[in-house]
Amino acid sequence: MGQFMDKVLITGPLIGNSVGRLVDHFRVEYSKDEVMNQAAFSNAVTDAWGIVTMTSLSVDRHIIDSSPQLKVISNLGVGCDNIDVSYAQSKGITVTNTPDVLSESTAEMGMGLLLSTSRRIIEGDHMVKAGDFSGWKVDLLLGSELNGKTLGILGCGSIGQAIARMAGGFEMRILYCNRSRLPDEVETRLHLSAVDFDGLLENSDFLVITAPLNKESHHLFDLKAFERMKTSAILVNIGRGPVIKEVDLIAALETNLIAAAALDVFETPPNVAEQLKAHVNVTLTPHLGSATTEARSAMSDLVIDAILDVHEGRVPNCVVS
Repeated sequence: MGQFMDKVLITGPLIGNSVGRLVDHFRVEYSKDEVMNQAAFSNAVTDAWGIVTMTSLSVDRHIIDSSPQLKVISNLGVGCDNIDVSYAQSKGITVTNTPDVLSESTAEMGMGLLLSTSRRIIEGDHMVKAGDFSGWKVDLLLGSELNGKTLGILGCGSIGQAIARMAGGFEMRILYCNRSRLPDEVETRLHLSAVDFDGLLENSDFLVITAPLNKESHHLFDLKAFERMKTSAILVNIGRGPVIKEVDLIAALETNLIAAAALDVFETPPNVAEQLKAHVNVTLTPHLGSATTEARSAMSDLVIDAILDVHEGRVPNCVVS
């Protein structure tokens, strides 16, 4: 009987036992050990009714057109810039993501990068491990306090708001720049002040990017933007890599337009510019924003929930609009 079931393609490992919920309803093809590469994905997707895709895989028009039975694309992640959402929807395909359940973990990652960069923790770790620590010195690896400083947040959705709440514990002044103004209640509760993009650049001591990638945000941080920032500013990106034009970031760091940067996402992953790797004022992490057991388990459950919802005629809770 299994050969007559609709096929669900799971393109990479999930956390927990959520995949088991599909086996009574579908023929499951599961890449449980590693994320498929694009070529393998292209070959495997052609007879799929549903797919669980990772954000590293492109679901473009070619993929969609090559999959005539496709009814649901369940994306493991919030950002769906890897999917041609409008084209999929025009074909009657439901597209879902995994919002909210990763907000806390990603916000914690952002705060961790803020702290590790401002207090030069990575540099200190390398110094001690290299045997270069010769004892306490009054001017050794002086950093900058978060307390009392101005934090700017680009993109104040659930992740940005979680960062704002955490930053409140450091008594930071918090600015945000969003496509639309947040409700007064949210601004009051989180002590947020809305500013335009120029205001965010010019007034932030620390600036965290949580914004999604779209036509407006692509390369938003270019040389002109860096020239408007404080020379003491620290930039953190936990959103999408191409929001920053990396060649301009490198130039900004080399000419001291800004003080430091911490990147969890990159312009053309997994490729990372050698100049960024070599720069002492840059902290780099391999897209760990939601990499907690709690978040990834919840995300894994959500992508399977979406597949089952569509199969059983329900509208999933996390449909991408």
